[in-house]
Amino acid sequence: MSDLNLGPSQQSSPLKGILIAIPVLAVIAFAIYYLNPRHTADITVSKTQLYAAHTTSKSMPGAPHIVGQLAESENDLYVIATLNIKNDLPIPIYFDNITATYTTPQDTVIDTRAPNTSDLARLEEIFPALSELMVKPLALSDGIPAKSTVQGTVLLHFSGLTEQTWKEGKSTTLTLNYIHQAPQTITLA
Repeated sequence: MSDLNLGPSQQSSPLKGILIAIPVLAVIAFAIYYLNPRHTADITVSKTQLYAAHTTSKSMPGAPHIVGQLAESENDLYVIATLNIKNDLPIPIYFDNITATYTTPQDTVIDTRAPNTSDLARLEEIFPALSELMVKPLALSDGIPAKSTVQGTVLLHFSGLTEQTWKEGKSTTLTLNYIHQAPQTITLA
């Protein structure tokens, strides 16, 4: 007959499991930290060009002329930024949109969004000089392949600004909004 033992059973020390888990967790943490990139892409602005458009209209075509009505004028500033975007990720990145924020000397903020491809074609028809400045438009729908660098131009429209007010402004930031990654903001001027 076996001895009746009513005391606690002998258990091995948890120290052995802890000593094995520490190096395994350290290797996993090392892999996560060093293999995952800390930013989506390297973005540099190689050139910024301005196109100031001043349009004046007397009346709408076909509308009756009203005696004494003054002509209406409008200032539009188009900023063309040439970007170099280097994708260091092992996957392609895709744009949702590109936005910009201009801050005037009076701290007024003006936001704008880069036009899509069809709007860009219409703008180039209206202002043919933009075609010469938009050497290689950055197609938002194409994205940037993995581990590659893309260069392209982005058009930004600031209604009501002139070239002089642009130069007097405090700052301009450009934000690239990606579909699956966090947005990136850089300074234009």
